[in-house]
Amino acid sequence: MIKMLVLDLDETLLRTDKTISSYTQEILKKSCGAGIRIVFATARPFRSIKHLMDQTACSTAVYHNGAAVLLDGESAETSRIPARDTANILQTLQVKYADKKLAAEINDKIYANFDVITIWGKTQKEREILEASSIWTDFSDLPEADADKIIIEIDSEKEYEQIQSLLTPDLYGQLSDGKTLCLVMHRNATKLNAIKRIAKRLGIARSEIAAFGDDYNDIEMIKYCGTGVAMGNAIEEVKQAADTVTATNNDDGVARYIEEHILR
Repeated sequence: MIKMLVLDLDETLLRTDKTISSYTQEILKKSCGAGIRIVFATARPFRSIKHLMDQTACSTAVYHNGAAVLLDGESAETSRIPARDTANILQTLQVKYADKKLAAEINDKIYANFDVITIWGKTQKEREILEASSIWTDFSDLPEADADKIIIEIDSEKEYEQIQSLLTPDLYGQLSDGKTLCLVMHRNATKLNAIKRIAKRLGIARSEIAAFGDDYNDIEMIKYCGTGVAMGNAIEEVKQAADTVTATNNDDGVARYIEEHILR
């Protein structure tokens, strides 16, 4: 019996236009009503998922790819990048790759050397959120606070490997967005680690968890959870790791699987 649903957001629960269909909202609310725990697991910051949690009655989230956890509306745990390491990495990269788009998430603000709205402001809601939270910088004036993640534009896997060589042992890089981004995080900050902590706290067994995803940072959790579900639009590596493949995000693949196989 499934007691917890772990849902990636972009290209999984969300349609390409970054919305959740009314059908999917209804199915998620039915799942909550049946006593099933809904957990969002995303690389997004909290500010860009709060309205989605409100739409779906979701009270638990793994965000910043596992760097932070919200459980029943309260912050549970964090695994962040030390402030000194954040500044060193970004300043080194800015010298080594002068034209690279770079950003850091700190205290629910995004510090970047480019206009983030042009890249991530795909909807009016997202543009409003970014306008209120983005700060242009050359990274010489970052606040003295630990970062949830560093975001680095990459052009090749060779570049990704070069970036990995700059990281301290307690940090790691994760490919994202079709290998166009490298997300740098604390080594403890993974979706899977956060899911394990949530499940342990709630007394939910591995076999009682179903996870849905589409991208590289979903592979670990899809392999680990009792039921791993790849989206029809997922990359091939995710499909190979999953137990089954559902419909695409634009065809409400998450909700269809839940209705047909879990809420029977």
